[in-house]
Amino acid sequence: MSTDKSILVCGIGETASAVARRLHVDGYAVGLYRATAPLLLRRRMSFADAWHDGYALLEGVEARRADVNAEFQLGLRTRAFIPLLRGRYADALERWPWDVIVAAQEDREPAPLTTPDDAELTIGLGPSFCPGVDCHLVIETDGPDPGAVHRKAAAPQRRAREAECAHVFAPVSGLFRAEVSIGASVEAGGTLGYVGDAPVLAPISGRVGGIARREQAVVEGAPVAEIAHARSTQVSGISFANQLVSRGVSFAIEMELEGFEPFSFQDWF
Repeated sequence: MSTDKSILVCGIGETASAVARRLHVDGYAVGLYRATAPLLLRRRMSFADAWHDGYALLEGVEARRADVNAEFQLGLRTRAFIPLLRGRYADALERWPWDVIVAAQEDREPAPLTTPDDAELTIGLGPSFCPGVDCHLVIETDGPDPGAVHRKAAAPQRRAREAECAHVFAPVSGLFRAEVSIGASVEAGGTLGYVGDAPVLAPISGRVGGIARREQAVVEGAPVAEIAHARSTQVSGISFANQLVSRGVSFAIEMELEGFEPFSFQDWF
Protein backbone atom coordinates (compact mmCIF):
# COMPACT_ATOMS: atom_id res chain seq x y z
CA MET A 1 0.00 0.00 0.00
CA SER A 2 1.28 3.44 -0.94
CA THR A 3 0.33 5.84 1.86
CA ASP A 4 1.99 8.91 0.36
CA LYS A 5 -1.30 9.72 -1.37
CA SER A 6 -3.63 12.50 -0.23
CA ILE A 7 -7.39 12.00 -0.19
CA LEU A 8 -10.24 14.50 0.12
CA VAL A 9 -13.50 13.05 1.45
CA CYS A 10 -16.49 15.24 0.55
CA GLY A 11 -19.06 14.69 3.27
CA ILE A 12 -19.29 14.54 7.03
CA GLY A 13 -22.15 12.12 7.63
CA GLU A 14 -22.02 8.52 8.82
CA THR A 15 -20.69 6.93 5.65
CA ALA A 16 -18.25 9.68 4.66
CA SER A 17 -16.94 9.88 8.23
CA ALA A 18 -16.42 6.11 8.38
CA VAL A 19 -14.50 6.25 5.09
CA ALA A 20 -12.35 9.19 6.20
CA ARG A 21 -11.54 7.49 9.48
CA ARG A 22 -10.58 4.22 7.77
CA LEU A 23 -8.31 5.94 5.26
CA HIS A 24 -6.71 8.01 8.03
CA VAL A 25 -6.01 4.86 10.05
CA ASP A 26 -4.62 3.24 6.88
CA GLY A 27 -2.00 6.00 6.86
CA TYR A 28 -3.17 8.27 4.06
CA ALA A 29 -3.19 12.06 4.34
CA VAL A 30 -6.94 12.68 4.59
CA GLY A 31 -9.00 15.85 4.53
CA LEU A 32 -12.75 16.33 4.97
CA TYR A 33 -14.91 18.83 3.13
CA ARG A 34 -18.43 20.10 3.78
CA ALA A 35 -19.79 23.34 2.34
CA THR A 36 -22.89 23.96 4.46
CA ALA A 37 -23.85 23.39 8.09
CA PRO A 38 -25.01 19.77 8.45
CA LEU A 39 -28.43 18.87 9.79
CA LEU A 40 -27.45 15.36 10.78
CA LEU A 41 -29.12 13.43 13.57
CA ARG A 42 -26.80 10.47 14.19
CA ARG A 43 -24.02 12.77 15.30
CA ARG A 44 -22.21 10.23 17.47
CA MET A 45 -21.69 8.09 14.39
CA SER A 46 -19.97 10.82 12.37
CA PHE A 47 -17.67 13.84 12.49
CA ALA A 48 -20.65 16.18 11.98
CA ASP A 49 -20.20 18.16 15.19
CA ALA A 50 -16.74 19.29 14.06
CA TRP A 51 -18.44 21.68 11.61
CA HIS A 52 -19.99 23.58 14.54
CA ASP A 53 -17.78 22.84 17.55
CA GLY A 54 -14.40 22.86 15.84
CA TYR A 55 -13.62 19.21 16.56
CA ALA A 56 -15.23 15.79 16.92
CA LEU A 57 -14.05 12.29 17.78
CA LEU A 58 -15.09 9.07 16.08
CA GLU A 59 -13.68 5.86 17.52
CA GLY A 60 -10.47 7.51 18.66
CA VAL A 61 -9.83 9.62 15.56
CA GLU A 62 -10.25 13.41 15.68
CA ALA A 63 -11.56 15.65 12.94
CA ARG A 64 -10.72 19.32 13.43
CA ARG A 65 -12.06 22.33 11.58
CA ALA A 66 -9.24 23.94 9.60
CA ASP A 67 -10.39 27.47 8.83
CA VAL A 68 -6.80 28.72 8.65
CA ASN A 69 -4.15 27.26 6.39
CA ALA A 70 -1.70 26.52 9.22
CA GLU A 71 -4.23 24.21 10.88
CA PHE A 72 -4.97 22.50 7.57
CA GLN A 73 -1.29 21.95 6.86
CA LEU A 74 -0.66 20.64 10.37
CA GLY A 75 -3.37 18.02 10.15
CA LEU A 76 -2.57 16.86 6.66
CA ARG A 77 1.20 16.68 7.10
CA THR A 78 1.36 15.17 10.60
CA ARG A 79 -1.71 12.91 10.33
CA ALA A 80 -2.45 13.88 13.96
CA PHE A 81 -6.05 14.70 13.03
CA ILE A 82 -8.27 15.00 9.95
CA PRO A 83 -8.64 18.64 8.88
CA LEU A 84 -12.13 19.77 7.88
CA LEU A 85 -12.49 22.32 5.09
CA ARG A 86 -15.57 24.47 4.50
CA GLY A 87 -16.62 26.87 1.76
CA ARG A 88 -16.60 26.28 -1.99
CA TYR A 89 -15.71 22.92 -3.48
CA ALA A 90 -13.40 24.62 -6.00
CA ASP A 91 -11.46 26.21 -3.14
CA ALA A 92 -11.09 22.86 -1.38
CA LEU A 93 -9.69 21.35 -4.57
CA GLU A 94 -7.13 24.13 -4.86
CA ARG A 95 -5.93 23.83 -1.26
CA TRP A 96 -3.90 20.69 -2.02
CA PRO A 97 -2.91 18.47 -4.96
CA TRP A 98 -5.36 15.71 -4.05
CA ASP A 99 -4.65 12.27 -5.52
CA VAL A 100 -8.11 10.90 -4.69
CA ILE A 101 -11.55 12.47 -4.23
CA VAL A 102 -14.24 10.48 -2.39
CA ALA A 103 -17.68 12.11 -2.50
CA ALA A 104 -20.99 11.48 -0.75
CA GLN A 105 -24.32 13.25 -1.10
CA GLU A 106 -25.82 14.22 2.27
CA ASP A 107 -29.01 15.80 3.66
CA ARG A 108 -29.31 19.45 2.55
CA GLU A 109 -25.86 19.54 0.94
CA PRO A 110 -25.85 19.71 -2.88
CA ALA A 111 -23.87 16.88 -4.40
CA PRO A 112 -20.25 17.98 -5.01
CA LEU A 113 -19.73 18.81 -8.67
CA THR A 114 -17.09 16.14 -9.05
CA THR A 115 -15.69 15.02 -12.38
CA PRO A 116 -13.19 12.29 -13.28
CA ASP A 117 -10.70 15.10 -13.98
CA ASP A 118 -10.65 16.38 -10.39
CA ALA A 119 -8.02 13.84 -9.29
CA GLU A 120 -6.15 10.76 -10.39
CA LEU A 121 -9.06 8.77 -8.93
CA THR A 122 -12.55 9.97 -8.02
CA ILE A 123 -14.98 7.74 -6.13
CA GLY A 124 -18.69 8.30 -5.55
CA LEU A 125 -20.45 6.82 -2.55
CA GLY A 126 -23.89 5.53 -3.38
CA PRO A 127 -26.38 5.63 -6.26
CA SER A 128 -26.28 9.43 -6.71
CA PHE A 129 -23.05 9.05 -8.71
CA CYS A 130 -22.41 7.60 -12.15
CA PRO A 131 -19.04 6.11 -13.20
CA GLY A 132 -17.57 7.92 -16.19
CA VAL A 133 -19.75 10.99 -15.63
CA ASP A 134 -18.91 12.44 -12.22
CA CYS A 135 -16.41 9.84 -10.96
CA HIS A 136 -14.31 6.86 -11.97
CA LEU A 137 -15.83 4.34 -9.55
CA VAL A 138 -18.93 4.01 -7.39
CA ILE A 139 -18.96 2.20 -4.06
CA GLU A 140 -22.30 0.68 -3.15
CA THR A 141 -23.64 2.00 0.16
CA ASP A 142 -27.10 0.40 0.21
CA GLY A 143 -28.67 -2.84 -0.82
CA PRO A 144 -27.38 -6.33 -0.03
CA ASP A 145 -23.70 -5.68 -0.80
CA PRO A 146 -22.39 -2.44 0.77
CA GLY A 147 -18.78 -1.88 -0.21
CA ALA A 148 -19.10 -3.39 -3.69
CA VAL A 149 -17.12 -1.55 -6.38
CA HIS A 150 -18.91 -0.56 -9.60
CA ARG A 151 -17.19 0.61 -12.78
CA LYS A 152 -20.52 0.93 -14.58
CA ALA A 153 -23.82 2.44 -13.48
CA ALA A 154 -25.78 0.04 -11.28
CA ALA A 155 -29.45 -0.01 -10.33
CA PRO A 156 -30.00 2.01 -7.11
CA GLN A 157 -30.57 -0.14 -4.04
CA ARG A 158 -31.61 0.91 -0.58
CA ARG A 159 -31.24 -0.67 2.82
CA ALA A 160 -34.52 -1.01 4.70
CA ARG A 161 -33.67 1.52 7.39
CA GLU A 162 -37.13 2.96 7.87
CA ALA A 163 -38.30 -0.10 9.79
CA GLU A 164 -35.50 0.31 12.33
CA CYS A 165 -36.60 3.68 13.66
CA ALA A 166 -39.31 6.31 13.80
CA HIS A 167 -38.52 9.78 12.45
CA VAL A 168 -39.64 12.84 14.36
CA PHE A 169 -40.26 16.13 12.56
CA ALA A 170 -40.38 19.76 13.62
CA PRO A 171 -44.00 20.85 14.23
CA VAL A 172 -43.16 24.50 13.39
CA SER A 173 -40.17 26.51 12.23
CA GLY A 174 -37.78 27.93 14.81
CA LEU A 175 -34.93 26.96 17.12
CA PHE A 176 -34.96 23.36 18.32
CA ARG A 177 -34.06 22.93 21.99
CA ALA A 178 -33.25 19.29 22.75
CA GLU A 179 -34.23 17.97 26.19
CA VAL A 180 -32.74 14.49 25.76
CA SER A 181 -29.41 13.16 24.52
CA ILE A 182 -28.46 10.55 21.95
CA GLY A 183 -28.70 7.13 23.56
CA ALA A 184 -31.40 8.09 26.07
CA SER A 185 -34.42 5.83 26.55
CA VAL A 186 -37.77 7.53 25.97
CA GLU A 187 -41.41 6.58 26.32
CA ALA A 188 -44.10 7.21 23.73
CA GLY A 189 -45.47 10.70 24.23
CA GLY A 190 -42.38 11.85 26.12
CA THR A 191 -40.93 15.27 25.37
CA LEU A 192 -37.80 15.24 23.22
CA GLY A 193 -37.47 19.01 23.10
CA TYR A 194 -39.16 22.16 21.87
CA VAL A 195 -39.26 24.25 18.73
CA GLY A 196 -40.12 27.63 20.15
CA ASP A 197 -42.97 26.84 22.55
CA ALA A 198 -44.15 23.79 20.59
CA PRO A 199 -43.21 20.45 22.20
CA VAL A 200 -41.63 17.70 20.13
CA LEU A 201 -42.97 14.36 21.34
CA ALA A 202 -41.67 10.84 20.90
CA PRO A 203 -44.06 8.85 18.68
CA ILE A 204 -42.92 5.52 20.13
CA SER A 205 -40.98 4.13 23.06
CA GLY A 206 -37.37 3.30 22.35
CA ARG A 207 -33.88 4.75 22.26
CA VAL A 208 -32.81 8.09 20.83
CA GLY A 209 -30.62 7.12 17.89
CA GLY A 210 -30.09 10.68 16.69
CA ILE A 211 -31.21 14.19 17.51
CA ALA A 212 -30.57 17.66 16.14
CA ARG A 213 -28.14 19.92 17.95
CA ARG A 214 -29.44 22.15 20.72
CA GLU A 215 -30.39 25.57 19.32
CA GLN A 216 -30.46 24.14 15.80
CA ALA A 217 -32.54 26.28 13.43
CA VAL A 218 -35.14 24.07 11.71
CA VAL A 219 -38.05 24.56 9.37
CA GLU A 220 -41.46 23.00 9.80
CA GLY A 221 -41.35 19.37 8.72
CA ALA A 222 -37.58 19.01 9.04
CA PRO A 223 -36.36 15.83 10.80
CA VAL A 224 -35.19 16.58 14.34
CA ALA A 225 -34.86 13.12 15.91
CA GLU A 226 -34.84 9.38 15.31
CA ILE A 227 -36.22 6.92 17.83
CA ALA A 228 -35.00 3.34 17.45
CA HIS A 229 -37.50 0.60 18.28
CA ALA A 230 -34.84 -1.57 19.91
CA ARG A 231 -33.09 -0.14 22.94
CA SER A 232 -29.99 -2.14 21.91
CA THR A 233 -29.66 -0.23 18.61
CA GLN A 234 -26.18 1.16 17.94
CA VAL A 235 -26.08 4.93 18.44
CA SER A 236 -22.35 5.65 18.38
CA GLY A 237 -19.30 4.52 16.45
CA ILE A 238 -19.26 3.00 12.97
CA SER A 239 -22.00 0.64 11.83
CA PHE A 240 -21.14 -2.71 10.29
CA ALA A 241 -22.48 -1.62 6.90
CA ASN A 242 -20.28 1.48 6.90
CA GLN A 243 -17.30 -0.63 7.91
CA LEU A 244 -17.90 -2.61 4.73
CA VAL A 245 -18.23 0.56 2.67
CA SER A 246 -15.02 2.04 4.07
CA ARG A 247 -13.20 -1.24 3.47
CA GLY A 248 -14.44 -1.22 -0.13
CA VAL A 249 -13.15 2.32 -0.64
CA SER A 250 -9.77 1.46 0.87
CA PHE A 251 -9.51 -1.64 -1.34
CA ALA A 252 -10.49 0.28 -4.47
CA ILE A 253 -7.92 2.99 -3.81
CA GLU A 254 -5.15 0.48 -3.19
CA MET A 255 -5.98 -1.51 -6.31
CA GLU A 256 -6.39 1.49 -8.62
CA LEU A 257 -3.34 3.43 -7.49
CA GLU A 258 -1.15 0.34 -7.56
CA GLY A 259 -2.34 -0.46 -11.08
CA PHE A 260 -4.15 -3.73 -10.39
CA GLU A 261 -7.28 -4.65 -12.34
CA PRO A 262 -10.10 -6.16 -10.25
CA PHE A 263 -10.67 -9.87 -10.89
CA SER A 264 -14.11 -10.95 -12.14
CA PHE A 265 -15.49 -14.47 -12.45
CA GLN A 266 -17.53 -13.20 -15.40
CA ASP A 267 -14.34 -13.36 -17.48
CA TRP A 268 -14.43 -17.14 -17.14
CA PHE A 269 -17.77 -17.54 -18.90
